[in-house]
Amino acid sequence: MLNWGLVGCGDISNKRVAPAIQAQADSNLLAVMSPYQQELDGFMEKHQVPRGYLTMEDMVQDPDIDVIYVATPIFLHYGIALQALKAGKHVLVEKPMAMTVEECETLILEAKNQNRKLGVCYFRRFFPKLAEVKRLIEEDEIGQVIQVRIIFHSNYNPRDDDPKRWRVVKAKAGGGPLWDMGCHKLDMLVDLLGMPQKVYALMDTQTYSYEVEDSCSVLMKLESGAHCMASFNWNSAVWSDEFTILGTKGKITLLPCDGDGVILERTPRAMRGLGAEVTTVGIPNHANVHAPLVDDFARALIEGREPRISGIEGMKTNRILAAIEESAVTGKEISL
Repeated sequence: MLNWGLVGCGDISNKRVAPAIQAQADSNLLAVMSPYQQELDGFMEKHQVPRGYLTMEDMVQDPDIDVIYVATPIFLHYGIALQALKAGKHVLVEKPMAMTVEECETLILEAKNQNRKLGVCYFRRFFPKLAEVKRLIEEDEIGQVIQVRIIFHSNYNPRDDDPKRWRVVKAKAGGGPLWDMGCHKLDMLVDLLGMPQKVYALMDTQTYSYEVEDSCSVLMKLESGAHCMASFNWNSAVWSDEFTILGTKGKITLLPCDGDGVILERTPRAMRGLGAEVTTVGIPNHANVHAPLVDDFARALIEGREPRISGIEGMKTNRILAAIEESAVTGKEISL
């Protein structure tokens, strides 16, 4: 059995991470860490976790812990993950992996030096429908991919006393909708179609008064030559979650992106001008979307292989985030 230590007792840990670890056949949630005694006690009781720690120093000294899951605000990822790796623990860290590309590189190197596994929690790669999208692309169902359109719009303006106010503090969150939800969509883009070669971006706080952007628009050119247009907003009254792949022979639409459906639209040559054939395939996600990711990481340790979203894979999104921010600041096109 793999003994896990979980750092952080927030919503994700309560709703997804703890149940995912406890449901994994080869795993045991042995310990949890929070600097807040009342929060720690409540989590331990709710999830029947036998050991609790108030500091990372105490947690990493527990010789029975094999794996540490880092589920904290983003600015804490790097320090906690590095401390865990140095103590000889395997690490699975929430997204984004760290605040900078340089921090990511340090974590990857430390994992290599310690002969430990490092993974990043981009759980959307495990959506079953992404395998179907890959199949449609690889089997030429939509022809040459020429454009990708990504949209995530919502409204977010937390009160000053909101416990999640850290999300709009740049030093703690890295950025606004780009870092919060955009990173997930960029990871999907990389998984499906590879890294962008060029990036041009605009980032502004158009509506609200917090530090991070509430509006981000990105234009990218992918390795294949396809274009990508992405829009991430926290100042829209209308919620949107769209991921569209346009090809020369058809179109794949995920609407909503996190939903169950894959919509394939094609217009055979004989029907052109008469409308498209539309096929919708329902492929439900796992009831706990973190469960496949936790299962993959556990099996990677048992099988002696890299997890599907390794530190190297996770760093790719950090590289794109850095390029977008550099472009927005300099007003220039950035090459990756």
